[in-house]
Amino acid sequence: MKKKVYAFGLASVIGTAGLFTPFMNNTASAETSQQKQEIQKKRSEVNSSIESKRNEVAKLQDEQKKLEDKIKELDQKALETSNKIETKQEENKKMKEEVESLKKEIKDTEKRIEERSKVIKKRVRSLQENGGSQNYINVLLGAQSFGDFITRATAVSTIVDADKDLLDEQEKDKNKLEKAMTDLNTKLDEIQKTLADLKTLKKDLDKQLKDQASLSEQLKSKQAKAESELSDLKKESGSLTKEEAALEQKIKEEKAAAAAVEKAKHESATAKKSDSGSISKSSGSSDKGSSSSSKSSSPSRNYSSGSVVSSNGSAIEGAISTGSSIVGRSPYKWGGGRSQADINNRRFDCSSFVRWAYASAGVELGFGATTSTLVGKGRAVSASEMKRGDLVFFDTYKTNGHVGIYLGNGTFLNDNSSRGVSVDSMSNSYWKSHFNGVVRRVVE
Repeated sequence: MKKKVYAFGLASVIGTAGLFTPFMNNTASAETSQQKQEIQKKRSEVNSSIESKRNEVAKLQDEQKKLEDKIKELDQKALETSNKIETKQEENKKMKEEVESLKKEIKDTEKRIEERSKVIKKRVRSLQENGGSQNYINVLLGAQSFGDFITRATAVSTIVDADKDLLDEQEKDKNKLEKAMTDLNTKLDEIQKTLADLKTLKKDLDKQLKDQASLSEQLKSKQAKAESELSDLKKESGSLTKEEAALEQKIKEEKAAAAAVEKAKHESATAKKSDSGSISKSSGSSDKGSSSSSKSSSPSRNYSSGSVVSSNGSAIEGAISTGSSIVGRSPYKWGGGRSQADINNRRFDCSSFVRWAYASAGVELGFGATTSTLVGKGRAVSASEMKRGDLVFFDTYKTNGHVGIYLGNGTFLNDNSSRGVSVDSMSNSYWKSHFNGVVRRVVE
């Protein structure tokens, strides 16, 4: 009786497990599949946002490039205008020298006019004192002979003509003086107007550059924000991908568990039949068989900078000599000097020109050098300590956007968009306003 009860209990447990376990597995699988669908949907939305954000970043980068091109264009115009102002100021200086010279000439002319006036006044006074024009007639009538008459007539004519010539010459000098003054005033007016127009243009260009620079900073901020958001979206997408993979693994494990339960159920049913047969044969063997069957029917739980080059000065002088040899003969080329063809034809931009000049003297600053790489070469020195051969940097279209080789006496050798390779003064209004004291010493 006891063995029959045991058999009934085992069958009941197996039957209950057979009904309950598949239900639980199906429910769990449904929930996992739903979670997977939700993650896939969310990842699709994130990927769509990533694509949208990439387009936004690309658009901002395109706007930034156009803005930088505009800044470069304005910067070049500002440099050209500054050079024109410098040239016009030289003209103004020469004109002032001409003014001083003309003033001296005017003073000399006025002195000659004054002297002639005195002579004419003296003759007029003499004529009046001797009876006016009658005196000339008396001179002629007092002739003793015809020859004497001719002589006296010639003398009188000479005196009258001399007075007339003096008057004519004085009139010419006055006219010359008036014309010189008129021409002078006209030239001065033209120079002053041109200078005023150039200064107004320079002021307008500086304002535009300031506005564009401000806009550039805003775009950079937007771009940085968009790139940060894009990075976050990529991380979120990666995290969702991992979650989805984890759910895939969970679904596989649940399916494997369900299969294991089904297998255990099948084995239990087989064992039940075997146990029933054993009980009907003998109670002893049935008891032993039941224990064996119980063991076999248990379901499985296994659910699967930079250094400075030492030199005696020859490297510096060699670089400056080489660079100076093409002053006025090498036009500026944006991005030039980075191919052998450009180097052979002496087509450089500011940084490649500096690299080429020093490379010719045996100092290699890096092929394909830019202002951003050159500003990290050698060591920094203060503007008050800079020496011949140091690299000087200027904040043009960007921070440290232009570079040249300091020559001493406030001048530097450089390749710029206005004049090409040239020697320029650091006191020039343009360069002075763009120099912020960044100096690097690459050769001692």
